[in-house]
Amino acid sequence: MRIAVFIENRNGVGLTSRLLSAPGAEEHSFLPVTADLDGDVGRWIDEEASARLDGTRVRNLFREEESLGHAQFLEEMGPRVAEFVRTESVDRLILFNDRSQRGSRVADALNGTLPVVLVQDGHLDFHYKKLGPGLRDQNWYYGSTGPAAVCVWGPATAHHLLYRTADADPVVHITGALGHSDDPGLVRAAHNPAPRPARPAREPLRIIVLDQPLGDQRKLPAGRHREYLQSACEALTEFGEVAIKPHPSTLSGHLEWLGTLPGVTVLDESALVDAAGLESFDLAVTFFSTTYLQTLRAGVPLVLFSPPPLNIVFPAVNHALLRNVGSVGELVDVAGQLHSTGKFAGNNTGEPLTHYLTFREDVAERILTVVEEAEVRGPRSGPAPAAAPLTPAGTRAERALRSVRDRQTPPRSLAVLGLGFGYVTGVAIPVLTYTQALLAHSPVDIRYIDLSAYCRTEDVLEALRDVDVVLINSLAPLWRSAIGNELVDELVSGGRKVFLYAHETEHVMAYEAEHHTLRHKEMLRLLPRVQVLCVSTAQADMFRGLGVIDPVVVYNTVPQDAHRTRARTAPDGQPRIVMVGSMQDRKGLDLFSRVAELAHAEGLPWRFTWIGHRTPRIASSTLISDRVTWAGALSRARVREELAASDVFLLSSVDDPMPLSVVEAVQQRLRVVTYRRVGSHEVLDSVPGYRSFADYTPQAAFEALRAVLGEQVSEDDYREVEELFDIPAFTARMTAALGLPGPGHLPRPRAVEAVESTGTADDDEYGDPRAVVPQQLRHIIDDFKRHVTAGNVEDALRVGTEILRRRQPVDVLIGMAELRAARNETKEACRLLAAAAIAGGDRGRVWSEIARVSALLGARGRAIRQLARKESVRAQVSHHSTRLRRTD
Repeated sequence: MRIAVFIENRNGVGLTSRLLSAPGAEEHSFLPVTADLDGDVGRWIDEEASARLDGTRVRNLFREEESLGHAQFLEEMGPRVAEFVRTESVDRLILFNDRSQRGSRVADALNGTLPVVLVQDGHLDFHYKKLGPGLRDQNWYYGSTGPAAVCVWGPATAHHLLYRTADADPVVHITGALGHSDDPGLVRAAHNPAPRPARPAREPLRIIVLDQPLGDQRKLPAGRHREYLQSACEALTEFGEVAIKPHPSTLSGHLEWLGTLPGVTVLDESALVDAAGLESFDLAVTFFSTTYLQTLRAGVPLVLFSPPPLNIVFPAVNHALLRNVGSVGELVDVAGQLHSTGKFAGNNTGEPLTHYLTFREDVAERILTVVEEAEVRGPRSGPAPAAAPLTPAGTRAERALRSVRDRQTPPRSLAVLGLGFGYVTGVAIPVLTYTQALLAHSPVDIRYIDLSAYCRTEDVLEALRDVDVVLINSLAPLWRSAIGNELVDELVSGGRKVFLYAHETEHVMAYEAEHHTLRHKEMLRLLPRVQVLCVSTAQADMFRGLGVIDPVVVYNTVPQDAHRTRARTAPDGQPRIVMVGSMQDRKGLDLFSRVAELAHAEGLPWRFTWIGHRTPRIASSTLISDRVTWAGALSRARVREELAASDVFLLSSVDDPMPLSVVEAVQQRLRVVTYRRVGSHEVLDSVPGYRSFADYTPQAAFEALRAVLGEQVSEDDYREVEELFDIPAFTARMTAALGLPGPGHLPRPRAVEAVESTGTADDDEYGDPRAVVPQQLRHIIDDFKRHVTAGNVEDALRVGTEILRRRQPVDVLIGMAELRAARNETKEACRLLAAAAIAGGDRGRVWSEIARVSALLGARGRAIRQLARKESVRAQVSHHSTRLRRTD
């Protein structure tokens, strides 16, 4: 087999050399090829190839002496690579990037002609603070050219490709990363959370800043990039020596500016930074980069710095050597703790490294197998047809009223807050479907805000500054984001129009209450202050019990696929029962397996299939039956095909608010069986073709299955249920719900008023500590003092608030009160002074400090100052008399 490999950079040469060394590679002929006109890229590739490809030549589709402009060069790419493939009788082509200028031309020219296999060559799983409905970063579109197969590093990229859009249908293989997944040193570093022994405390640190060409890549204006880089370097020089390593692609103008920075050493930009080169440093800092793999190998702590205006963000990885920060102040805190204690405060939240990088020894062999088995894919189906307009219904008066309502101006701007926006789960699907439908017929400015990409509440508030309506998608951001509850509190306190679209019910609420207790308690306090939108009436009843005022049931929806094949009307001799959902205990893994075992014991020829990716939430006692075909994660198109080839959809979940998989099964006219307590029961109850089981037992589910197999689906009833979840109907409900007045305009229950009037401890701003990065309080107090001394008010307030959420040291209370007073925040300053007055400590000194700070509060502080002076004198007299009595 003749396999061409398209190479664009030095890294591509290294990956090619590893593929050439794979077992079985000698059976094929490899033809490395590149495309370069100016000579630099070709020269770099030739140098690398001579060192790593053992005499194999990399052919260039162009000659250096050709006089072509850049546009002509790109235009010629497709025809030339097609001619190369034809003349060299190429059977397969390996590509490392189908979104670069060169790679996209190669992919477009060859897809449909021969199998093109895309192999991931760098970290792609970045997050974005703000996502619009228009064009996004090129990393987001990776794999969108429709290659025959894509080989990715880990589950994160696979999920992104499979669920990036509603009609995504790529062939994805999780093979791991060449040179990384099969590196024993990186495997040890990834699974060993203990960093190497640090230098003794208080000794100067050796810090390296791994710069990125943010300005050249248009990730950040050049001026802002330099501003934050200079601020970071100046702050870090307090703790030791700082060196800057520019990116190899940095332009000369930025290199010259770097040379003007005082107190830092600028390293050669062309030098390779590998694990060996990093071992001499105590701390590394970068913006976003695959360099994290090298710092892990070297055992060097890495801080991933995301300045507020930088949109692209490296995801938080739960590892002791990686830490995400969102400001120079936070960077200083981390470096200061490492300097003073020798300990690095890594992330205690985020995904494990294995979510992004799968470790295995046979990466090259797996990729080669994918290349050998790849087949040309047929033409992709076009976009789904536009939804048919709703048939006019009702009397003339009702239609006239609707025509007036249709003229109402919808919100001019809508921000959706969540944790990721992809079609991988049922949480994001309805809101993505709604916003896309809203954009189709209304000039609304829609923004998607991924809270996992933010470190500071202030940055999110700035992003939401000119937004009319804020829609929080599910409760997950309030449990899993460190700033979620604080952000919602700020929004509702500022009179913003905030809605919460809930997807959770009792089982999830109980789980999160156990695992995120403090944040769950904060969330319960916030719920009565926002307008809650629900997916079922049962869910609405649950939220009423939690104090929510007038929850609105909007249900949900799913995208409409262009081609939806319906299931057969009558089961054949071997009925097929299917379940779609992630493999976890809440979804009923054990029950589904035991039903399959019961059917086998009865001698029934039933076939059971589960579609969905495996998760860690599986107990050791859960049965994973061999009688079930575990299909794993499939694209939406493949799921549709599997549903069409089945007879019954058995939703085995013990708890599901309104599962979208059941809606899809209804659309394809499958018989449906669910537990009675899930949301689907309220819309399918008494519909022919649907059965529920009241007892959550395998036997009850088995009997419901046996009964439903003898029924015919009611076309009229199924169509009515389908229309309930239709996109136009859901869009109308959601838009109407978002136009409702907020809770502040509604009568409040007496129970809520009673709680507020009592002024309980739960109402205190500092009453409930939040889950934070574990750090000893004395180190945080040192950070507070450092920021106050340096005049960094914002950072001092941030750290001081963190301290007061845990404990209330009197010095911090006084310091925070002084900072608030200087900002004319009189009410907050008074509250802090009141807390200091009842705290422990030297009473005379405390009251003296209160008198000093109250002088900054103007007229409101006069009475406090007089009282404080009297109490200070009284405390001093009392202390002196006590000493005299002891002397006597």
